[in-house]
Amino acid sequence: MVKAVFHKRFDATDPKKGTSIRVQASPDPQDFPAWVIDKAEAAGAATREAPKTAAKAAQSEDK
Repeated sequence: MVKAVFHKRFDATDPKKGTSIRVQASPDPQDFPAWVIDKAEAAGAATREAPKTAAKAAQSEDK
């Protein structure tokens, strides 16, 4: 799963998988499969979140 911030509503369809996903805009990062985020970025509907580094992930778990 990949995180991204969606700036506007986005409908992602993958005819090969027979799957359609509607994503609502939100100021908070949301988790979706990479293919959804890729299509949303290409359409200008989302901005991908940078993945956490191992050090930052460890700090988050310690809290």
